[in-house]
Amino acid sequence: MNQKEQDRLKSEIATKTGHIKALGRWLRNSVLVALISGTLGYWGLSGIQDRFLPNITGPGRTIVGWIGSVTGILALLFAILVYVAIHNGRKHVLELINALKGVKK
Repeated sequence: MNQKEQDRLKSEIATKTGHIKALGRWLRNSVLVALISGTLGYWGLSGIQDRFLPNITGPGRTIVGWIGSVTGILALLFAILVYVAIHNGRKHVLELINALKGVKK
């Protein structure tokens, strides 16, 4: 492997590592959205009464519950997909590092 190929691999490793870090932020945010939406969905559909959340009754509360539940499920599915992308991206970066070092399987 010549110097030009090594430089290309090093820049590709750096770029992919940056993308994996960005995906980590997406994962954190999607899990946060899933938790908040799930909490709203539970509050809206369970009918619990508390002093901290507004006392919304009737169809408004049910609508908030369904929107929260659907949003929570979608955010959770997105988080799973992002986690798989991070996992596969790390494996690919490790393969690139091994190729750079000249290690064979």
